[in-house]
Amino acid sequence: MTAVRRNAWWLLPELLALGLVAGLFAVAAPADLTDTLADRVAVILSQSSPAEHHQHGHDVAAADTVLCTAETMGMEPADARRVEDVRVVYAYFFCAAGEPGQPWDFAARISGPVVVELADPPKVRIAEAGLGYPDRVKAMLPDQYEAWAFGGFHDPSLPTALQQRYLDEVAKA
Repeated sequence: MTAVRRNAWWLLPELLALGLVAGLFAVAAPADLTDTLADRVAVILSQSSPAEHHQHGHDVAAADTVLCTAETMGMEPADARRVEDVRVVYAYFFCAAGEPGQPWDFAARISGPVVVELADPPKVRIAEAGLGYPDRVKAMLPDQYEAWAFGGFHDPSLPTALQQRYLDEVAKA
């Protein structure tokens, strides 16, 4: 047996194990729960009526297109493994609204922490802007999410992607 063959015997089991792990991830890996919940929150916010948007702190006309993104801060129960098990989502969101052809600079925009109860219909809570805003945010969130709520997105690509979507779908329309 040559020295190369004698020293390379371990390569075959390593390659087989690597292939098995890669195959499992490609076939069986479910979408990340926090990403799925963030997408759900963004859809709920985007599909809110003009009256609901007004309750959330910004005016949206019936002809406006509303685009939102969100990032999950946490959920209740915290140990949930499936979307169906989640009752409440704590997230940071960003929405932009405008009528077709309206430039980004003139879009109605709002961002901040949101609490979404995944009931039927969903219940959305956003702290009212103005004097006392920090106290209202602290009152609606568990303590562990407060720093995030005042710090913005952890993933800076999310608001950038929303702006690009707005430019593509609304401003160019």
